[in-house]
Amino acid sequence: MDSFGEKLKAARKKQKLSQQQLANLMEVSRVAITNYELNKNTPTYENINKLSKILKTDLASSKKEVETKVIPLIGKSSCGIPKDYDLNGYDPIPIPNDMYKTGMYAVEADGNSMQPKINHGDIVYCVPNQVIDSGKIVHYWLDGESGIKRYKINEAGTIISLIPLNTEEYDVITIHCDDPVDLKMALVVGKIDKDF
Repeated sequence: MDSFGEKLKAARKKQKLSQQQLANLMEVSRVAITNYELNKNTPTYENINKLSKILKTDLASSKKEVETKVIPLIGKSSCGIPKDYDLNGYDPIPIPNDMYKTGMYAVEADGNSMQPKINHGDIVYCVPNQVIDSGKIVHYWLDGESGIKRYKINEAGTIISLIPLNTEEYDVITIHCDDPVDLKMALVVGKIDKDF
């Protein structure tokens, strides 16, 4: 039986792509593609899905050796105007071992404020209890409302901005650190494309 790397290489050649061309489409280095093909590194579940789309073949089912864990899909989260969602559902979602972190969960994106990075219906992986750097995408709860935005904090550490990627249609949410609000955040670490 062919290894994942051999199947990846065959699929890449069938599409007449060089390693560099595939790397450009994947937004990774050529070395990453080489290492995948030589079975030196295992791509993340998200990257396996992306490779499968680009190469028009199902690499996910051929990648039996990708061990998975299960995390809870707890409900929907707004990619638009924040809403109060019921986040008490627990549908199981598989995630590769190399991405898994304790306490991880998933939410379904609802809306288009984070396009093109996160689209309506995408399943978004979230990790709570992480140090979140300014500029990272987060799943947040603001006074009980759930949403997904880019987190930014000013240099003085006094103003937090939750910024949509689609700024033409959606507003930035600004929070002064001395405002009496209940804000909790989890770092977004990946997604499953709804169209895969």
